[in-house]
Amino acid sequence: MNLNEDYKKLDPSGVEKALTLFPEQIKITFKQAINSNIPVLNFDSVIVSGMGGSSNAGKIIQGLLENNYDKPFFVYNDYNLPAWVDKNTLVIVNSYSGNTEESLSAITSAKKTGSQVVAIATGGKIGEMVSSGEIYGVIINPEDTNPTGFPKSGLGVSLGGLIGALTKIGVLSFTEEDLNSALTELVEVRKTWDAKEIAQWLHSSIPVLFSGRPFLGSLNAGRNAMCEISRNFTEFYDFPEVNHVLVEATQKPVSALSKKYLFFESKFIHERVKLRFKITKELFKEQGLITMTYELKASSVLSQSLELAHFCAWLGFYISILDDSDPGPEPWIIKLKESLSQPVH
Repeated sequence: MNLNEDYKKLDPSGVEKALTLFPEQIKITFKQAINSNIPVLNFDSVIVSGMGGSSNAGKIIQGLLENNYDKPFFVYNDYNLPAWVDKNTLVIVNSYSGNTEESLSAITSAKKTGSQVVAIATGGKIGEMVSSGEIYGVIINPEDTNPTGFPKSGLGVSLGGLIGALTKIGVLSFTEEDLNSALTELVEVRKTWDAKEIAQWLHSSIPVLFSGRPFLGSLNAGRNAMCEISRNFTEFYDFPEVNHVLVEATQKPVSALSKKYLFFESKFIHERVKLRFKITKELFKEQGLITMTYELKASSVLSQSLELAHFCAWLGFYISILDDSDPGPEPWIIKLKESLSQPVH
């Protein structure tokens, strides 16, 4: 399938529309969380429990907070909670469906330690806990911004709700104006970026994505979207750590030579990491590897964080189209959830 052709018939569930409405997803659920009855709370540390896109929303925020927040902020992708969590820990449970079993187990663990719990979900069992007053939280409603109903095309739903909840609690200091300004800029950047061209370049290879702080959460979210939407194997690595891992391991097996390496660079990344990008690309060229650079274009750390994750989601969509494949269905996820006797979403 050529990206210049009419590919609407390949996307009956509306993944393209959902990605287009990413800014609206954030605006809607941010406002819902801000207008909720979540109180300002006191705590010594924050842990976000979530899986997939719900946890990636937390990881994006973690990147925004690392240099300007004076309390530990940690994202946890597993059952239960770490042993250090106690009554002075704020436990944020972020679950798109409200039925994520790992997130439900985190609530059980938090109650045992006496931790304060705040939840964000579209419904499900966690939504019932919020509605009954058992825990603080907000039930978010994406309205018509995620027509697929799939979390993979609803990162903005989870992200907007989480930003709003953390703002209401007092962790973040975003105003609605701050967020809308970043989203307006994202829409402008999207008009001129080269996502189609880079998707064509990556097509039929194994994409390997690179970036550095403060964008590692966004890189994780972007890789997640590419895996789920394109259903193509995708890797990511973080700088500078990758220089202590990968440089000697790009030649074997021979299939490694067919990978394509995409660097997400930014003026906000550490100067030494920028130098490492440059040197690594030179070394890769000597090794016969193929690289490309995407320079993040937006003007702030917040808007670039959104840009990176959103750009990758579009890469995933276009790669799916190039594969002549519907980006919507999730047959293996359905089979997995059925085997676990879990709701699909």
